[in-house]
Amino acid sequence: MAKGRLARAVASALLVACHGHHAPGPPPLGKALAAALAAADHARVPWRCAAADTPALAPVTVGRWATAERTLSLGDPKRDVTIGVVADAGGNAPATLAALARLRSKLAAADLVVTLGGMGTTEPELEATLGTLADKTRPLVVLPGDLEDEHAQRAAVATLASKGNAVFDGRLARWITAGDATLATIPGTGASERLVAGADGCAWRASDVATVYKQLADRPGVRIALLAEAPREGQSGELALVPATPVDVVVHGAAPLSPARQGTRDGKYQSLSPGTVDALPRLPETHAPSAGLLVIHGTTWSWKPLVDEK
Repeated sequence: MAKGRLARAVASALLVACHGHHAPGPPPLGKALAAALAAADHARVPWRCAAADTPALAPVTVGRWATAERTLSLGDPKRDVTIGVVADAGGNAPATLAALARLRSKLAAADLVVTLGGMGTTEPELEATLGTLADKTRPLVVLPGDLEDEHAQRAAVATLASKGNAVFDGRLARWITAGDATLATIPGTGASERLVAGADGCAWRASDVATVYKQLADRPGVRIALLAEAPREGQSGELALVPATPVDVVVHGAAPLSPARQGTRDGKYQSLSPGTVDALPRLPETHAPSAGLLVIHGTTWSWKPLVDEK
């Protein structure tokens, strides 16, 4: 289908260039081909949502949080900053929504909640899973993963925001600052073949990831990366997601729940995952729905796993 759309786009562009109304002289084939190639790149490659030039956030203030350009900032933090992390609902099954509601109560102390992708594919699924976590006074930053369709996620975020919820698209909120700590988002997957939405999904390039890590390493305080996919550990994960520069914490989806840990700003990154919040059986082994809390105190951090207990 993508190749067919590409062929039609190129043919249409060339026909317009050759037969359209223009001043005497050679037809503007250069411009037509450039436009066709740009359309071809869009048709062949999913949304490049980890690039440095993604669109800016609309200016919004939610309590002590405010947006500017591609950054969500916490103003004048007077205490520890707590980030709640959720991933991989797999859709809006009733049992999963019930688990999300119970885990939401365990996230009550969080200043901010982040979802690391896999929350649903369609707009109704995303509205249900994200809506269970959404709040009018606490920001929810939503990263797309392998399931999310770009258009469906954008529509779900817009619908939830229209109801007064503080929901932010993680493809636009690329940086989160709280005190001295900095969190960088790397949404999407590294291989388009893993995207359920195909060309309508969200992907990163290794060069984009390297740029984010380099910029993150230069920040003061604890340096944290928020990823939809897991960095390489052993024989699994993405090699390009392993930081080549000093980063302190990498929090990611697509992995088992990490046990309690703590650390400091030392540049020797530790990998953490909230596990999956999906309450339906999974192979090879089913675990209870889970989430996590990352607490930042100055230049130190601690991780607390949260498990749904019915």
